[in-house]
Amino acid sequence: MSSVTCSTASHESFIGPSSELIDIDDFLLSVRNNSAHVFIPPPDFFPQAAESVNPRRQDDIASECGVDDVRSKVTSIFNDPRLYVHARQIHDTAVNSIYDLAERKKSGKRKRKREVLSKLEDTPDLVALKNGLGNIKLRSWPLPQEAAIFIRGPKNSDLNTLTEIKYTKEISNPASHSAVVTVSIYNRLAWSYNFVYRGSQHAVLSSNTLGDLYDVIPCPSNEMPGERTAHGTGTFIGYESGHSKSSSGCVVVIEGTAFGDGRTEPDYASKLISHIPKPLARGSKIHDTPFSSLSLRLNHPYWLVHQGNCEHFLVIDQIRLLHPHDPPSGYPLTTQITPPLIGNCRVCTKVPAVYSVVGDVRLGESPCILCAPCWRNMGMPKGKDSDSVVVIPLPKYEFGW
Repeated sequence: MSSVTCSTASHESFIGPSSELIDIDDFLLSVRNNSAHVFIPPPDFFPQAAESVNPRRQDDIASECGVDDVRSKVTSIFNDPRLYVHARQIHDTAVNSIYDLAERKKSGKRKRKREVLSKLEDTPDLVALKNGLGNIKLRSWPLPQEAAIFIRGPKNSDLNTLTEIKYTKEISNPASHSAVVTVSIYNRLAWSYNFVYRGSQHAVLSSNTLGDLYDVIPCPSNEMPGERTAHGTGTFIGYESGHSKSSSGCVVVIEGTAFGDGRTEPDYASKLISHIPKPLARGSKIHDTPFSSLSLRLNHPYWLVHQGNCEHFLVIDQIRLLHPHDPPSGYPLTTQITPPLIGNCRVCTKVPAVYSVVGDVRLGESPCILCAPCWRNMGMPKGKDSDSVVVIPLPKYEFGW
């Protein structure tokens, strides 16, 4: 299922190639039975072993391996706006020239050179920086034209809304032989269905279940507002201000097996198998399926669907042993969340929108997203026109973030 759903060239440029199947339980068993797979650190690996080294030798090692001189120079440049601007402009100019040459070779047309450097007043510190950068003799210092193959512009998924690791469960002292599985969650782009982006990244223990991972995946679909109905008649009259407390269900497809949540009967797994019965087998409930019971491939997209038609792709980045320096509790861990792209109000174009207004002829488009002040100033239309207007609160990105 996953290989069919996520098999386009655009997906393959983000995900893959896939590895062979790795049985997590067999992996842990082989480690326990074969000492050759266990890392035994040398005596001087631990910090306390360094205390037995001669103090003079410690100073020699610190001066040889230290980067204090480089760090102090870089810090001084970052702390001085003039020096930082000059260093940044030199980098931007080099990158732009590489891009221009690459585009010129593709189109055959010579494009006008973009001037990036601005004139700055030469101060003694700036003159010293210019001379220092100009006197660097490393051949690898200037970017060659071939670097265009390896350079890309920044993406939103390169950013992280988290400033520290987000913990989930208070489980202390996990087994020392547990495996840590790093999972990246990819979502489809709303404006280009054939492309995906990484929405979040998590670390789970082999003792965690698929349900534990599913519960921590941030998704705007989980914040859809609940419907309000008229008491007695059940007629739809609008939406609640908060997100719905109930989930419509989910299914995770891994290596031809569909794992449902079992909250309803039939659940998503049963419904999926009824549509495509041949390639799929029924698995256990996601909250009853530990990762240790699974066989997984690295860099392979596994399909997850929930809330009706919201799709995600689970990609296993790494399977390794639990390290002594890993957090002792709080798994699943969330290590990265891509900042959400929130559209601005269509009226003022300055403030992020919080409402989606449907059926209001005054706005010129339906649906139309508006910020709270603009909608408050407009208000609901009067007369019969108000009967066809529906105001839907947009996700606040609170659940899972």
